[in-house]
This record gives sequence, C-alpha cells and structure tokens, in this order.
Amino acid sequence: MLKGIDISHHQRGITFGNDIDFVICKATEGIGYVDEECDKAYQRAKQAGKLLGVYHFARPDLGNSAIGEADWFLKNIQGYIKEAILVLDWESGDLSNVAWAKAFLDRVYEKTGVRAILYASRSPINSYNWSSVANADYGLWVADYGSNTGTPGNKPVVKWWPFYILWQYTSRGKISTYGGNVDLNYFYGDADTWRKYANPSGTPKPVEKPSQPIKKSNEEIANEVLQGKWGNGEDRKNRLTQAGYDYQAIQNIVNQKVGVKKPTATYYTVRSGDNLTKIARQYGTTVNQIAKWNNIKNVNLIYPGQKLRVK
Repeated sequence: MLKGIDISHHQRGITFGNDIDFVICKATEGIGYVDEECDKAYQRAKQAGKLLGVYHFARPDLGNSAIGEADWFLKNIQGYIKEAILVLDWESGDLSNVAWAKAFLDRVYEKTGVRAILYASRSPINSYNWSSVANADYGLWVADYGSNTGTPGNKPVVKWWPFYILWQYTSRGKISTYGGNVDLNYFYGDADTWRKYANPSGTPKPVEKPSQPIKKSNEEIANEVLQGKWGNGEDRKNRLTQAGYDYQAIQNIVNQKVGVKKPTATYYTVRSGDNLTKIARQYGTTVNQIAKWNNIKNVNLIYPGQKLRVK
C-alpha cells in the first residue's frame, strides 16, 4: 500500500518529501481551463522520484460534451500519458449522469489505450448505477472522510466495484514539506501496480517535453463568456486569470459585443480665481479624485490655462 496526495493550484509551490509515495496533479477543468501550477508541480514531483497522476475536473453542468472535455484533457497532457495515471474527477453538476462519465472514460481509452480512473465520493457511487463503468474495467478512487480528523477512519463500503484502488480519506492531512492541509490518499498496490495503471501496454512513453497549455484566442473566450461558461464578476475574473488569460482584454471584447461604451473623459480649463474645491463641486466629484486623475501633488497649486480631467 502506498500513501500520497492530490493537488491543484491551491497548493502553489508545494514540494515533496519522503513521507509520500505519489502525487496526482489537477491538469484541466471543463473546456478552456488549464491549471497553471500543474506542470510545475508535476516536474517537482518527478524530480523527487514520486509516482505521478493527472486529473480532469469534469464540468457537465456547463453544457460541455464528454467528448469535448476528454479531448481538451488529452490535448493538454500529451507529455504525461503512459507516465501518469489518468483520472476523471466527478464532483460537479448532475452526478447521476453516469453516461456522461463513461463517455469521457471511453474517449480517453479510445485515444490512449489507457483506462482512466473515476474519482467520486462514496455517496454518488452508492446512489446511482455505475455498473456500466465498473464492468468496463475502469478503476475507482473513492473519497470518504468520515470524521475528517486527518487520519483514516473506517474504510468505506461501495457498490458496483469489487474493490477500489484509491481511497481519499481526509482533506485535513499534513505532510512534512507543506504547512497547509492536503488531501491524503491510500493506493492499494505497489509501485509496479501504479505503473500498470498508467501504462498497461508497457510501451515506453515518448521522450518529449510536456506540452504547454493550449489557449484559445481572446475572441473565442469572449464568446464563451457571453455563453455563461466563465461565470460573472470576481468569479469570472479569477477563473480567467487562473487560466492564463488577460481578463481586461477579454472583458473589453465582451463589452464591445454587447454594446457597452467606455466612458469618455471630460476636461476643464482652469480660469483665474478657480480652485479645486470649486471645480470638484461643479462637476460632482472630489478634490482627491481630480488630483489623482491629473497627478497633482499640491491641491492648492493650480494655474489659469491648466487643462484638468474632471470626469
């Protein structure tokens, strides 16, 4: 039995010591998102001699097809295939949509010859009929925290699979090289078993540098924003930034498409007898705002003929 962790950009900069055997990194989410920390953490784990895995966070709730998400995942993990175990993270949207999950797993197998593993919590596994996935020989990684004390409790009992290969037993685990909480897992096998899941054919993986994240154009992402695929407000800004996109550039395109005009500035030429208080009151703003717009250091020092932005 081996012990290890799964991580994402939330554990930015994490390193790995002798108290874990494997590391599973978040690679992608939905269509269009690549975890910016994936390759950095993956390479550190590889240099530390850890067994490796990568996972895709499924977003069927965004209306994406299973084939589309599987292809996005595969496009961005070319350098990891047959070295890392592949995982579908099933925890968002309609968790009863077994057919979607199986279509994703089937697509990955069709394209790679590798059977990805399904990650899900115990409740949806036992609540819905997963026989089609289990019978197709896709392995199970079950999450069940019990009292979530940081140590394993009672092993979960699941339907459909005669056994699970991974158990995520806490989200409050600790490792020697990281100060925060981490997800801790047991893998029920040895290093050779892990490698068999990653590369069942035993064919050496191609020697190549892991692929860089493949990004869509700002125009394509703006269209997805309008379709509601990137959320709103701060959520949209955070998700676009984490995916490596220029939020303001994309928002400008979105504004153009919906007809939002950028406010134009208003200027005022200072006359004899003017002061900033009088001008600010006239234009419904503040002295501090005018000073900021015009880089004025001394608010008592303006002169006739000076052109000031006032709106």
